[in-house]
Amino acid sequence: MGVKMNKYERWIIDQDITYEKAYGNCQELCLEMLEAFPMLSLVRGHYYCAIWGERGHWWLTDEDNNIIDPSAIQFPSKGKGVYVPWNEGDKEPTGKCPNCGRYCYDGEHVHEECYDSFVASLYE
Repeated sequence: MGVKMNKYERWIIDQDITYEKAYGNCQELCLEMLEAFPMLSLVRGHYYCAIWGERGHWWLTDEDNNIIDPSAIQFPSKGKGVYVPWNEGDKEPTGKCPNCGRYCYDGEHVHEECYDSFVASLYE
């Protein structure tokens, strides 16, 4: 006997969403799915992939707060990671540190503790 799919999983499969279609298009795919299922809620936040780490991301939730992610295929962990909603009062990142890869804030482009290592790497 096959695995029973819910209507959201079926919609995602029917859209034939490939890695190429999903990568970087999470908000657009969520908005498309929201047209088909207006009872869902759009969520902005971060997805923590075990392989890629923290990524800005968009997904949907149903009335029971279950996560529905039409672009999960873009991640090596395929949506098995951790979804953390954005709190509108939180600071916005201004970029990622080229030395350690963590987000930078308040106009910073390299973390203070990473600066010397980063500059040294430019002259190697």
